[in-house]
Amino acid sequence: MRGYGLNDDAGREEVSINAENHNEKMAALGQLSGGIAHDYNNHLMSIIGNATMIMKTKDLDKIYDYSERIIHISQSAAELTKKILMFSKKKPCTAKPVNLKKIMDNTCKMMEFILSKEIDLVYSYDANVEVIVGDESQLECMLVNMILNSKDAITNNGTIKIGTMDTVVFSEMTLSHDVKIKPGHYIQIYVEDNGSGINDDILHRIFEPYFTTKTKSKGTGLGLSVVFGTVKSHSGYLNVASSPGQGTRFEIFIPIHKKHCMPDKIKTTEERNNTVMLVDDEVSVLDIEAEMLEDLGYDVVKFSSSPEALKYYENNYKEIAFSVVDIVMPELGGKELYEKMTIINEEAVVVFITGFAQEAEYEELMRRGSMIIEKPFTYEVLSEKIAQLYL
Repeated sequence: MRGYGLNDDAGREEVSINAENHNEKMAALGQLSGGIAHDYNNHLMSIIGNATMIMKTKDLDKIYDYSERIIHISQSAAELTKKILMFSKKKPCTAKPVNLKKIMDNTCKMMEFILSKEIDLVYSYDANVEVIVGDESQLECMLVNMILNSKDAITNNGTIKIGTMDTVVFSEMTLSHDVKIKPGHYIQIYVEDNGSGINDDILHRIFEPYFTTKTKSKGTGLGLSVVFGTVKSHSGYLNVASSPGQGTRFEIFIPIHKKHCMPDKIKTTEERNNTVMLVDDEVSVLDIEAEMLEDLGYDVVKFSSSPEALKYYENNYKEIAFSVVDIVMPELGGKELYEKMTIINEEAVVVFITGFAQEAEYEELMRRGSMIIEKPFTYEVLSEKIAQLYL
């Protein structure tokens, strides 16, 4: 005899659980969108206000000050975007060999001055491997956020321990937050405190963006979500162990990679070409990018259409030193354009620029060792990146 009643109850229970999970996701989404709207509206208010004041004054000193404010607040808005994309793993790290020990040495030395005298920072680097493939700025930000999170969990006197160790995972195992770590060789980064700990009822929410138990003056709630995003963007894993009143231990497992390819370089010749082909479908952005390159001393041929750029390249590639190409474009994307350019000229050199690229596409270009500059970029960043082509 079939147990219809039993199956019906199980079905209703599954529907109830799914509905509860959906409600939790919607609540988190609402919390995230509200926080984003608040921060971006403040950024836009500052940009609009300063731009308006530029139009109302002829004082060059004031115009310079207003312009500096616009640049600063725009960079803050860009950092907010990076944090959000990092959380959702839409922004892969800029993968290149970095000295993790040096990053941790410098970060811990800096944090000793920031922490109060009542908190001891105990640091030890015990892993044998010092160089990993990753993004230096993301790793620095991750470490700072974790140490500050531990600091906020300590009421009076306390200790924060941070360090590394070699770890080998022999078989798949489940970490906190139902994450399964794959077998392999890892550097484990740990941050442990003897603070207030985390209650079980909120432990599963600590990596949600804008979720925080702190007062407004102590943080926005983006700190641990940035940590979570950084770990994901480095193809790593995260484990958390905590009990109320017993402190918290975060463990990060970063895989050890042995191979990394470097970006193409421009072959130096006595008479170096000075022409740059610039391709970006956003005309307003194309114009200012061309002006930056011209100010750096290059002759620029610009295209808002990638098929037209390809046709030009086919006939004139010998005159082009390198190309600056947007990744996301209609008709022919930046990666596809580059592949067709290499058929014409296997020594084609391309610097990719992007405001947002699909994760798989971005990571594939990084694995090839391609140079990628993320929008919005400054004049100085563009200059530094291009200089690397000639090193």
